[in-house]
This record gives sequence, structure tokens and C-alpha cells, in this order.
Amino acid sequence: MNRTKIEWTQFTWNPISGCTRNCKDTNGRPYCYARRMAYRLRGRAGYPQDEPFAPTLHMDRLTEPQQVKRPSLVFTCSMGELFDPVIEDDHPDWYGLIWNAIAAAPQHTYQILTKRPRTANSFFLETIPVWLGTSVDGTRDVHRSLAYTADFAARLRFLSFEPLLAPITEPIPKGISWVIIGAQTGPGAVPPKTEWVQDLIDKARRIDAAVFLKDNLHWPETVKEFPETRESRHPAPLRRQAAFRAVRALGV
Repeated sequence: MNRTKIEWTQFTWNPISGCTRNCKDTNGRPYCYARRMAYRLRGRAGYPQDEPFAPTLHMDRLTEPQQVKRPSLVFTCSMGELFDPVIEDDHPDWYGLIWNAIAAAPQHTYQILTKRPRTANSFFLETIPVWLGTSVDGTRDVHRSLAYTADFAARLRFLSFEPLLAPITEPIPKGISWVIIGAQTGPGAVPPKTEWVQDLIDKARRIDAAVFLKDNLHWPETVKEFPETRESRHPAPLRRQAAFRAVRALGV
């Protein structure tokens, strides 16, 4: 694991890196920092030479959480998509390895962000210390992303609107405990409109969700709230299919 300057966590841990989705802004320009970094490091640091951002398992990193004894916030798979269809279809055994690694170091809180909430929605993760969230930029599938996230069977559910590229017209559903908002970065970045950010803050307040504003927003006041508890304030119902998939992934 590596200490990080990401404001809402303490460590990053990447037992899996890579993603097959190429995120683009409203002008059609790719904006994924992880993809840019992978291509910059191709052939090094565990990134394949031929396809540096292909989903890749790093077995040597599975025990890293056990080496940090102090309870910490751990952004898991910050350089990839844990619920990528390549993993779901071709390497489902990887999930068991990840869940077992998390269970072996339960002192930490593992924060997982996905752009594939439909896949993530099929796992039952309330029994391990995982905060599960969805990245929503406002350009596509907003309604379904919010709905799937609210139904995650995890300790805590959250949303990351970073980069916020368009206004979010949907309400934030009950069941979300944390809302992170940030701006696009990198070449050609366009900041979100003030009213988009304020509207999201207001929507989060209506459901009593904690709000964390990234420094890159240059907001006039500092708002860096964290959820009050590691347990979700709106527990998701146990679903038999989700529970079965989690047990199967663990090899039990």
C-alpha cells in the first residue's frame, strides 16, 4: 500500500489495476488519470508492456494491508476497475482473493469506487469492512447508477461526483451516506458550474449524507465531512442472489 495525497483517504492499494472503459468528457476527450499513468509506466511497476491498462492481478500486493497495523482508510483499486467485465467474465476467482485479503486485515476500512455499479450490486459485502461507491460524472446512466448504488449490500454506500462534468438532475436516493464532489483536472479541464455543486450539496443535505468537497473546486468554504460511523445508516436488504455470489467468490 502507498500513502496518498488523495484528500478523502489515507492509503491506496491496487491488487488489481486496469480497466476496459475509456472515460471521456463532454468534448470527447479521455480524462482518466489512471489510464494516463499506466501508459506512462508501461512495462514498469506491474503495468504490461503491450496493454498497460488491461485488467491485471498483482498477487504480490495481496498481503500489503496486513503490513499496516494502524486502522486506516484504504482506497482500493484506485488504478483500475474491480468490477470490470473482463474480470467478471474471465477471472471471477480474483474476487475471492480480494475478499480474503480484506478479511485478513479487518482493521482497515476499504473504500472501493466503481463505474460498473450494476455488477457491484450483485455482491453482498456487509460482512467485511468495505465502503462501496460509484463514480458519477453526470454524462451517462445517472439514474441507474444512483439506483444501483443505493441498493449496494455494503457497510456504507457513497457517491463520487468527480469529475463533475454536467448537472445532476436526479435526487440523491436515501441509502447514500457520503457524497464527494470534485472538478476535472489535467489538460483542457473545465471546472463545474457553481450551481451544479451547490445543488448536489443541497441534495446531500436532504438525506443527511456527509459532504466532502475536493480542494480543486476552490469552494469559498472548507467542507470535508466524513461519515459518522463505519456502519451504514440505511442498511441494504440481504438478497439471496448477492449472498450466494459472495460465498461462491470466497470459495466457501
